[in-house]
Amino acid sequence: MSALEVSTDAPATARYHREAIEQIVNCVEEGVYCALLGPRLCGKTLLLHYIEQNLARLLGWTCAFIDLQELRASTQQAFFADLIRLSAQRLNEVTGAALPVPDDKAASSAEFRAFLSDCLESVGRDLVLIIDPLEALPTDLVQALLTSLRAAYMDQQTRDYQVTVVVSGALSLATLAVGESSPFRGIARRVFVGDLSPDDSQDMILELLAEYCISATKPALQKLLMATSGDVFLIRRISQSCAELVQSRSSERLRSRHVNLVIDRFLRDEVFQYAPLVEAIRLIEEDPDLLECILQLLAAESVSRATLPLPLSPDLDPLYLTGVVENVDEDCYRLQNLIYRRFLAEHFSPGWVGHVLAMAGRWDSAIDYMEASLLPEERPSRSDLLPATINSIYASQDLSQAVHFMRRGLSAAFNVGEAHIWLVPAQERFLRLIGPADLNLDSDAWASAQIDFGADRLEARAYRQQVPLRGQEEEGRVVRAVPLIIPGSRPIGVVTIFDELVEGAFAELRERDLQLVGFLNQAARALQTVSARRQELVLAGKVQASLLPDAPPSVPGWEIAATWRPARETAGDFYDFIPLPDGRLGIVIADVVDKGMGAALLMTLSRTLMRTFAAGHPEHPEQLLGVVNQRIIADLNAGLFVTLFYGVLDPGTGQLTYSNAGHPPPNIFAPGPAARVEALQVTGMPLGIAEEAEWGREIVQIPPGGLLLLYTDGVLEAQNSAGELFGRQPVLDLIQTQVGRPIRELQDALISAVYAFAANQPQADDITLMLLARAAGDF
Repeated sequence: MSALEVSTDAPATARYHREAIEQIVNCVEEGVYCALLGPRLCGKTLLLHYIEQNLARLLGWTCAFIDLQELRASTQQAFFADLIRLSAQRLNEVTGAALPVPDDKAASSAEFRAFLSDCLESVGRDLVLIIDPLEALPTDLVQALLTSLRAAYMDQQTRDYQVTVVVSGALSLATLAVGESSPFRGIARRVFVGDLSPDDSQDMILELLAEYCISATKPALQKLLMATSGDVFLIRRISQSCAELVQSRSSERLRSRHVNLVIDRFLRDEVFQYAPLVEAIRLIEEDPDLLECILQLLAAESVSRATLPLPLSPDLDPLYLTGVVENVDEDCYRLQNLIYRRFLAEHFSPGWVGHVLAMAGRWDSAIDYMEASLLPEERPSRSDLLPATINSIYASQDLSQAVHFMRRGLSAAFNVGEAHIWLVPAQERFLRLIGPADLNLDSDAWASAQIDFGADRLEARAYRQQVPLRGQEEEGRVVRAVPLIIPGSRPIGVVTIFDELVEGAFAELRERDLQLVGFLNQAARALQTVSARRQELVLAGKVQASLLPDAPPSVPGWEIAATWRPARETAGDFYDFIPLPDGRLGIVIADVVDKGMGAALLMTLSRTLMRTFAAGHPEHPEQLLGVVNQRIIADLNAGLFVTLFYGVLDPGTGQLTYSNAGHPPPNIFAPGPAARVEALQVTGMPLGIAEEAEWGREIVQIPPGGLLLLYTDGVLEAQNSAGELFGRQPVLDLIQTQVGRPIRELQDALISAVYAFAANQPQADDITLMLLARAAGDF
């Protein structure tokens, strides 16, 4: 950085984050937006104020610092009104120009963009807006702000003067600020205020102690470094507390016992008010995969990245974004310092981990941790374990999974080592044994495992009499049959329990039996709900499938194939071919970012809206996406969104006019041995996020003999037993080497390659493929 050097008397935050300053200045010099991200209390605001003052003084740029904490608006209109007013005030202070401010009632995202354009015209030079901190705003207003700034960026590309924007936010906002579906995607560089190195951490500790004229013994310095390393604010806080403690004892030398006292006091009295750790806990508890990573790091000094169940993210490291880990030798992680380790170890006790996992629906793991947290004398209470088990049954995808969780509950809460669950199939007069989720229920062995209602079996008698029955005692065990009763109707099944005979007070055994029967009655309701929901989903899936094209259209000179393979009864994927004027063809492929009935409803709504409004925008797919987006937000308002690619194909010329709303880029393959591949990149965010979002339009050519491939992320994210993803490159390689083959052979080959890669792993996401091949010659 030639024009801006960090002076020795600069704030510590600036001196210890020179690299971040250099990256920000480079962004401003190049006219590129910048997103500065870092843990809370890491000094981002101080760093930006330092940059603002030096940019204005040394580089001669016109900078305005917008403090979002000064805004108190709760509605989008009021927010933009306050933002325009505050921006005008700050720019007036630095330029002296009186800038026009629209009436509050007219304030909007579009008015803010117009205001920025007017500012450039009035001032007549480049402007730099530093906007901090994003976490001061509700998430929807952050989204609206970034969307408006993106539109402003696109507006000014042909103008003489530009506004360069630097936004700053907490690490937890990284996905929103620079993630794959962020409005800043592709127009902003991300800059992280990184953790201090061990050497910088030690230098900062010594510098702070020197301010108090305090020296430290080598063990005390080492302990202080281990406790706080990497965290600027924590280093300052603990070091100053240590110095104040030493001074209060009329000493000038810091010793290990002083450091221990300060650390213990911090963990006892202050840690739950320490914002970086509070934010880290929130991030970790919201993502069970991150929680599993932290538990592994608590169990070991460092852990290889390859062994951690890191959540999928194409361009962000979600574990690093918690702010509590550091990289070791590039491919390993460890917790950043001793204070973080001690706090996380105390917070994530087995019982609490079980509770968090239950809230996230990770039922098997939740029951494991809850069971581990129960001491023998605590087992009768089962205050968390039983509700978690019942909830896990309700959340099951099918009866086999529900029965699996039911067995888990019997084992963990009641020490039942073996249990058989018999359920009554719809419209049948027999009990059928339901196997675990990993068994093939269609096999001959399981199909024959049934008991007629009239049979002289313990289970049949318990079903007919609707009371629990006790069988004979054999070899230290007793068999009992307990009907699964729902008041007002006949039992839905019977549970056979093989109990070990145990000695104990009658009252204790009686309480245990009452709780067991109560648990089974609640489980019966849950099983009935799962069965009914399963039938509804099967019907909904049939309705969804009926909405898809019966067959690809027949287009002269083109060969078209498509396949749709849902992972469950219902799907969030869909595709469509829409006839348009002048023989053109609308091509749609989409993926609702969710699962279950909600995704199915949005899929149906999106498909209907695209068909309804497509004819009104035959040459402008970006306008169609705008209309559909507004209707999705107005009609559904469910917090769901959909990635969607829409292209308008002119079959005669091969011209494709498209807009891509956050969908995995389709690819055009040119013919020939070394076929060129062109990716049709994203031109805007997914539908359903922001009402005022906009999309770009692109025009490309599919050459004679060329091929267009479209797919959903279920293809790319097919996973094998090692947790590896299929990825984009194998898709490109397979098609690139086989362009020219019949289109259905290509489709089958790609689907086969995906399934072969996943082997016996269950399909985790819907898979949709579309291929359009243009004939090589005239037609």
